[in-house]
Amino acid sequence: MGGKVVNLFYRFIIFIMSIILMLVSLLTAIYAFGFARVGLLPDIIESMYKQWQAGIVFLLLFIAGAWIIYPFFVREVKTTPISRSDLGEVDITIEALDNLVNSVALQQEGIAEISNKMLVKDEGLFIFLQGKVSADTPIPELTADLQMLVKSYIEDTTGVNVAGVKVLIKGVSNDQELVK
Repeated sequence: MGGKVVNLFYRFIIFIMSIILMLVSLLTAIYAFGFARVGLLPDIIESMYKQWQAGIVFLLLFIAGAWIIYPFFVREVKTTPISRSDLGEVDITIEALDNLVNSVALQQEGIAEISNKMLVKDEGLFIFLQGKVSADTPIPELTADLQMLVKSYIEDTTGVNVAGVKVLIKGVSNDQELVK
């Protein structure tokens, strides 16, 4: 619930900042095209001199702007829990799981290329594999083996509950492509 309130507040701040930016842009354009008198902008700025209320408003606008752009500079590390005990919790990053999935999937005979995406939900980890297979491989057998291999390897190696492994074959390569 708290995340939804923060998200709603964040969207509200973005909306207000957008309106302010639009108004400032419009007023600046009107001034630039000469539709306002020459001394208007300096008069507005001079009228704010030593006005603490205006200073607070612009300081709040600065803080809101910094809050809006902050997520662009911070990379959130996504993790999933491995185990919990009296001593604490053990997590693994999605990036580490990604490397494990790719390495085990490429060991499967008949897989030419593989990429994956992962989604962590309450039920467990969902793994979405996309790849190319060699032309002489029976696809139903290969994909069933791949699903079981990835699921068992991740569960045995990390302890993460794998709720599902979905495979999409997006291409078939001939043997010459595999040699390259």
